[in-house]
Amino acid sequence: MRRVLFSSFAALTFLAVAAGAETPSIPALIGSKQVLVVGESYGRPESARFVSDSVSAYLKGGGCLKVGLEIPSDQQDVLDSAMKGEVPVSDIKINDIIDSPSYREMLTSFSGQIKAGRCLSVRAIDVPSSVPVSRDGWMEKRTAEMAGDTPIILLVGNTRAVKESGHSGEDALLAERLSDSSVTVASTLQYWGPGQCSDRTSEYIAASDSRAGDYIKETLSVSDEEGQVDTSLAADGIIVWKCEGVEESETLAVDEGKGGLTVEDEQATVTEENSETVVRDEKALKRIRWGIKNIYPAIGMTKDEALEAMRKEPDKIANITGGERWTFECMDENGTTHDCFVLDFKNDLVFRFRDLQ
Repeated sequence: MRRVLFSSFAALTFLAVAAGAETPSIPALIGSKQVLVVGESYGRPESARFVSDSVSAYLKGGGCLKVGLEIPSDQQDVLDSAMKGEVPVSDIKINDIIDSPSYREMLTSFSGQIKAGRCLSVRAIDVPSSVPVSRDGWMEKRTAEMAGDTPIILLVGNTRAVKESGHSGEDALLAERLSDSSVTVASTLQYWGPGQCSDRTSEYIAASDSRAGDYIKETLSVSDEEGQVDTSLAADGIIVWKCEGVEESETLAVDEGKGGLTVEDEQATVTEENSETVVRDEKALKRIRWGIKNIYPAIGMTKDEALEAMRKEPDKIANITGGERWTFECMDENGTTHDCFVLDFKNDLVFRFRDLQ
C-alpha cells in the first residue's frame, strides 16, 4: 500500500483538458531561469517528440541550448560521435527503462541540428552502472558543470523534476538539489490521461492554476512520492496529454484525522480497453501498427503482435474463462517493479487490456 501526504484535499477529481491547446515554447517555460527540468513517464512518445520539437523551434531562432539526458555519463564519447554523425545513435547504450524508438528519434533529431551547424550541446548526465552513488547527486554535479550563460534543458523522470518534496540530504531529488544550489530552476511535469490514441492533445497548466494541483498530485502519487507536498512549489506547471473524447474521473478516499490528509489506499489509475467482439478491420490494424511502433497494446493483436509490441515475454500467464491473461511488469525510476499492462486473450486475440501505468 502506498501512502501519499497532501496539504489539503478531500477528494481527487481529474479535470478535462481543452482540446488543441498548445504547449508553450522553451523561453516561456524557462523564463529567466538557467535550467528547465522536464519530467516524463518513461516510454511515452509524446515526451521525446515534445522536447525534440521544442529544441528545434528554439534553435531556429538563433539561440544556443544545452540538453541533459538520463544516459550514463560513460557514454558521452559515443554520444558525441553520434551527434556528429560519425556513428549511428543505436550505438549509444541507454537504460532499458528509458530507451524507446521515440527517444532514439529525438537523438537523431538532435544530431541533425548539430550537423546543420546549430548551437546545441547534448550531455549524458546519468550515473554509470559501475559507480555506486546517488543518481540525483551525480546528475546534479553534471548539470552544475554545464551551467553558464546558455540555457539548459534536462529530460528526466517526473519524480526527479520535483522542486520541493520535503526530502533532504541524500534523499533530495535532482530539481530539488539544483534549486538549493546556485542554479535557478524551472520545472515542468507531464501527465498522461487514459486511453489509446495516436495523436494526443496537450495543454500546459501553470501551478498557479487551480486545475494543476490535481494533476500534479496524481503524478507524484504515481511516482510513490511521499511527504507533505505543496503543489504550487513542487513544479511551475504541468503538461497534460489527453486522448480527445476520453473523460477522466476517479475519487480517492482519505483520512482526515491527521495534520495533512493521507491517501490510505491508493488505487492504480486504470485505463481499460474492452471489446468482446474483435474485428481486425483497417481501423483496428492501424491501431495495432501504432501499438507495435510505440510499445503499447491494442485490441485485436495476435499473441505474436503483442510480444512484438511489448518488446518482451509476459511476466505472468494465467488462464481465464475462455482464454488467457498476460501480465507485464514495469520498473519505475526508483527501481520498483509493478504490474503495468494486463492483456486478456480469446481465440488468441487481445479482446481486453488494462493500462495500470
